[in-house]
Amino acid sequence: MKLQVKQALLLAALVLAGCSSKEKLVLPPVTNSIDPDTVWSSSVGSGVQHYESSLTPIIVNDTVYAASREGLVAAFELASGKRKWQFDLRKPDGGSVWQSISEVWSGDNARISGGLSYGYDKLYFGTENGDMVALSTDGKLVWRVEVKGEVLAAPAAGEGLVVVATGAGTLVALHPDTGEQRWKFESEQPALTLRGVSAPIIEGGGVIYGSGSGHVGVLIAERGYQAWEEQVAVPMGSTDLSRLADIDAKPIVQGGVLYSIGYNGALVAQELRSGRQIWKREYASFRDMALQGDTLYLVDSEGRIYALDVRSGTEKWSQFGLNKHYLTGPTVYKNYLVVGDNKGNLHWLDRNSGDFVARQSMDSSGFYTEAVSDGSYLLVQSRNGELVLLQTP
Repeated sequence: MKLQVKQALLLAALVLAGCSSKEKLVLPPVTNSIDPDTVWSSSVGSGVQHYESSLTPIIVNDTVYAASREGLVAAFELASGKRKWQFDLRKPDGGSVWQSISEVWSGDNARISGGLSYGYDKLYFGTENGDMVALSTDGKLVWRVEVKGEVLAAPAAGEGLVVVATGAGTLVALHPDTGEQRWKFESEQPALTLRGVSAPIIEGGGVIYGSGSGHVGVLIAERGYQAWEEQVAVPMGSTDLSRLADIDAKPIVQGGVLYSIGYNGALVAQELRSGRQIWKREYASFRDMALQGDTLYLVDSEGRIYALDVRSGTEKWSQFGLNKHYLTGPTVYKNYLVVGDNKGNLHWLDRNSGDFVARQSMDSSGFYTEAVSDGSYLLVQSRNGELVLLQTP
């Protein structure tokens, strides 16, 4: 019942937000000074369609791994886009061909969500049905276990563990080779949260997490004991909606400093070892951030783009040209910052100045998750499962 109330309230909030912003949005004029090349394009299933899913692909060495919500996971050669294998979570043997026509019409859906992770020579992902899955790099099922709650974020692999955060506010650590549970940590959830969770990260022997109540904390990876937890986003207001304080964006760690951002307007830098606050600024977002050198990049809840000095939190530049447009999180690629929008446009900015340098009209189904880069290539996946690999000189 609690989950139903949460979903109903959030749906009402989104409807009201849509009704209050009927003005026609116009993209700012851009003269393309660069022309990114399409290396290859392919597809994986039906993508995420209209669902609010953070299902992102990954690049590992010379391979691209991608998935669709209905249950397909595929591997592609990075250089050519040639499909290496495809696994279907809806079939016991993982084959990609349906056994009978009745299964096609059954509406069966594995509901893969939250993105893919790699570690210990395996691919890990979760589902909204509460499954955690490990595949070998040649597309064979290694293990599949149930966890408590929906898996809405990519798991983290490290310190001999695979750690998953669930929509129930639980962190579960599993053995990477068997899926056996090593420990579980539960945190209290508020009555209303955004649909989504912060992806955990593993760093320096600790598991770093963000919570629906606005807390950021660290667990000792070996046992799951809490090292520290601090509230960085304080709920304000008289209603559950106004008191939303989720930490849904994935935290970032660099040089012993932890950076996190909350939905209600708190961007915080903390010492990783102690949780001591170094600086705090008023920015609000639920999208993942990007960090390159001494610059932190973020897209706020309104679609405004910022570059901040990580040492002090001061702004280097801001770009309001896409304000009120529904954007993805930012991705650093070479000298550029790249964001997508829900109309299928890919926006390229000079990451040193914030000026627009190009716009590409890609897939009309739009983008919900940020692009992925390995430094040489930029990979995007649209809502309908289209994969495009891009490159600039």
